[in-house]
Amino acid sequence: MKKTASFILSFAIAGAFASFSAEAYDSSAIRAVKIVEHGDYELEDGSTVNYKIDEFDNVSVGHYQGGGGDVVLPSEINGKTVSIISANAFYGCKELTSVKVPDSVKNISMSAFEGCSGLTSVNIPDGVSEISHSLFKDCTSLQSVQLPDSIRDIDYEAFENCISLTDINIPEGVEYVMGNAFANTKWYEEQPDGMVIIGKTVYKFKGTMPDNTSVTVPDDIKLISGSAFADCSGMTEVKLPEGLEVIENDAFSGCSGLTSITLPESFKDVGHHVFEGCTGLTSITIPENVKAFGYGIFRNCTGLTSVNLPSELISITESTFEGCTALKSLTVPDTVEYIGDNAFKGCTELTELIVPVRKELYFGENIFEGRTDKLTIYGYKDTDIEKYAKDNDIRFVVLNDDGSKPAATTTTTTTTAAKTTAATTANNNSPKTGDSGAAGIAVTGIAAVLLSAAAYKKRKD
Repeated sequence: MKKTASFILSFAIAGAFASFSAEAYDSSAIRAVKIVEHGDYELEDGSTVNYKIDEFDNVSVGHYQGGGGDVVLPSEINGKTVSIISANAFYGCKELTSVKVPDSVKNISMSAFEGCSGLTSVNIPDGVSEISHSLFKDCTSLQSVQLPDSIRDIDYEAFENCISLTDINIPEGVEYVMGNAFANTKWYEEQPDGMVIIGKTVYKFKGTMPDNTSVTVPDDIKLISGSAFADCSGMTEVKLPEGLEVIENDAFSGCSGLTSITLPESFKDVGHHVFEGCTGLTSITIPENVKAFGYGIFRNCTGLTSVNLPSELISITESTFEGCTALKSLTVPDTVEYIGDNAFKGCTELTELIVPVRKELYFGENIFEGRTDKLTIYGYKDTDIEKYAKDNDIRFVVLNDDGSKPAATTTTTTTTAAKTTAATTANNNSPKTGDSGAAGIAVTGIAAVLLSAAAYKKRKD
């Protein structure tokens, strides 16, 4: 139990830093903040909001109770400055028509106005840096929004289903625009066909891509948003710029005509299912600094025969190579600590897996489901991978001390009940898509709390 718990915690922390969008994290992000005062505050119209004052004198307001209409929020409560609108503060207030937000507010949390179908007007103060997750989702009467120059990120589903939205300015400083931020809006519908670029993000390819298309992503792009090129089967080539940092979930899924791709050295983070179903993909170049992949990144890439994995990789996540029926050989970096559920499921041509890992290695379930007797695992003697091979009746060959394969192979097999490590506890709770929660890798207990608190970006399927 001690070994498992320490792994879950360390893996969760690593996942939080490797799998969320490229941002700086501070240890204070996971520190609990003490609330020193809370209560209900009556607004000018007689409605109320709940308020909380923390030990640093930050005041947040939320949990609106009232009849809607035009609401004016206070800039101070009990002599303290209001700086935060809490998550879900006005959630589902269909009678709400306008909100006057004080200039003191610097953070408007996720879903604060979600489902306010009567909302027509709201101001966003200068100093707010993010339009948070689902902030205006389902605000069907909202027609126009003025974003301040301080905005840098527009998060998942921020304006999704704002069917009346036609007018919105995009400040020059906007960098990341996440998946479905403008889904089902008039504003998006009115954009011309082709790459829809918002700030430093390729948000979507709109329309039908012609056959045999080569795509060049502009030089200043930092992020390719979720499903940006999904099912663009006409794409045969994509040129990515140096400076690109993040490719979000499903960005190239179903691009069956894509044969090869090179990720730039600036690349930091890759989401879930990014190349899933790219049946024509035969080669990919991945920078050495990449430490983790999202789930199912190469799932059902039936043309992929081999991949050079980056030397700093810490995990082969759930379904990474599932359904890669042409994959024949793979070398796992010695930095890897975990091989997830279904990682090589259905890899019927896999004959050689080299795992030169001497340290503790943890395993999910059904890693090699559907394998054939052709598979041989190479690794060091008296290691976790040797034990795993024996426990699962897989042919095992001991590597030389320098990591090379022996000239004459000596195999080791044992018939025992199949086992997996207690890391399965964490895997049973892992999300199938990363979007609900950003993210990262879901785990139990204190690790889940740490992930939830540390996450800046939330990842969606």
